[in-house]
Amino acid sequence: MDVRHEFLHGELEEEVFMKPPPGHPQSHSPNLVCKLHKSIYGLKQSPRVWHAKLSVALQTLDFTRSNADFSLFIQHNSTEKLIVLVYVDDLTITGSNETSVAKLRLIYNDNSLLKILGS
Repeated sequence: MDVRHEFLHGELEEEVFMKPPPGHPQSHSPNLVCKLHKSIYGLKQSPRVWHAKLSVALQTLDFTRSNADFSLFIQHNSTEKLIVLVYVDDLTITGSNETSVAKLRLIYNDNSLLKILGS
């Protein structure tokens, strides 16, 4: 699964300023800066903001983060196991029960966070 917009438009926790983009009416003004309210493409904070938001979402679904790998989340009970592996803005979802995997994919798809790239 690939993230649609969350990676690029996550909420920032600190103040970030940038020069006005080319084409902005006041882009030639040397002392003018723009304050960002959301992360944008190329911003160093974007991956961190995305991962924090995804971590909270997965933990509310009873996933636990692996101690061995910061990007690995596991949900298990006596009968089944779900695994989510995060790489930048891609998720690999697998598990012991195909129905549970499909249900997790639907939860994220219904929230418009992700689009499915293949099965």
